[in-house]
Amino acid sequence: MGIKQITLPDFLSHAAEELQAVEQNHTLIELMRDGRIVAYLSPASRPTGNTGTLADWAGTGAGYTLAEGCSLEDPAFSPEEWEEFPETHA
Repeated sequence: MGIKQITLPDFLSHAAEELQAVEQNHTLIELMRDGRIVAYLSPASRPTGNTGTLADWAGTGAGYTLAEGCSLEDPAFSPEEWEEFPETHA
């Protein structure tokens, strides 16, 4: 990976080309202001299947099955089991 230093005004006037270099050539850009590095622009890493999103946490359910004899349409509790829960009044 190559490293390129560029001033902020130069980057802003050529942002599309510089971003393309980052994407295609895997160039790391050090953005400079007053002779100091103020930011880095680097290629994004490829997702490995876990991007930290809620969708990754919840998943698709692929590979999981219900217990034998169960259905998503089945009630969670039998009528008798519901009677075991105390009534609460708001």
